[in-house]
Amino acid sequence: MENYREKRLERQLKSQQSTSIVIAVVLLLSILGNVFLFVRNSTMNNEKEELNRELATMTASKEAAEELNAQLKSEITELNNQINSIRESAIALEAEINARDARIANLRNQLAEIDRLQQEVAELEVLREEYTSLEKEKQELMNDFQQLNEKLSEIEVRKQALQARLDEAAYLKAYNVCVNNLRDRWLGRPVTMELARRVNRTAVSFEINGNILVEPGLRNIHLVMTDPEGNVVNRSQEAFTIAGSGDTSHYTEYTAIQYNRQSVPLSFTLVHEDRLESGTFSIEVYIDGALSGGKEFSLE
Repeated sequence: MENYREKRLERQLKSQQSTSIVIAVVLLLSILGNVFLFVRNSTMNNEKEELNRELATMTASKEAAEELNAQLKSEITELNNQINSIRESAIALEAEINARDARIANLRNQLAEIDRLQQEVAELEVLREEYTSLEKEKQELMNDFQQLNEKLSEIEVRKQALQARLDEAAYLKAYNVCVNNLRDRWLGRPVTMELARRVNRTAVSFEINGNILVEPGLRNIHLVMTDPEGNVVNRSQEAFTIAGSGDTSHYTEYTAIQYNRQSVPLSFTLVHEDRLESGTFSIEVYIDGALSGGKEFSLE
């Protein structure tokens, strides 16, 4: 029984101890909570005051920032205006720079042209000196040329004289032209006649001179006999060209010879079918169209 009581008392004591511990713990926790709340409230008040101060500071900073922002906006606007003005000035300066660059380029070109002209002037000076020297040489040469021209004129005159003599010397001539007007007799020798009406043939003979200056070759010989009225006796159908004048003439007789620089005797017999008229007759000998000799005779 006593054990039971002891155990009960012991349980009660233990229960009271547990309750006391719980109460103590609760009180301690309450005290700690109050302390915590006090501390927390104190801290929060401090923080609130700090936050209020920071808020006031931030508000002041915001106002200052807004003022600064407004000032900055004003300054930015002014700067933008300045930038636009500077940009316009820069564009104007760029245009002026371009214009000056163009003028500089033009001036450089002009300077290069001036340098070239100066070089050409220097070259012209050299050329002028050379020209003066050449002019003197030209004058000397002109004097020499004048002298040579005078000598050449003299030589030309001499040449023409020699050429004339050479042409004359190289000219084929018909010389010793002999004319016999004849009348044939019956069974007898022909008789020379001076009466035109009695002449029935004319014998013409001549000699072509030998000339070493004349080239050998074929030569055309034309004999032309004209009556007192200027008509060709025994006129041919064809005509030949007279050298030098280009005129043409009919002829009485024609022959061709092979000339070899030796004298050639020729003779022609002209038979007159019609009676001749009295007067002066002409005999002309043409060699290759050039008049080379002739003779006149008269018949009563």
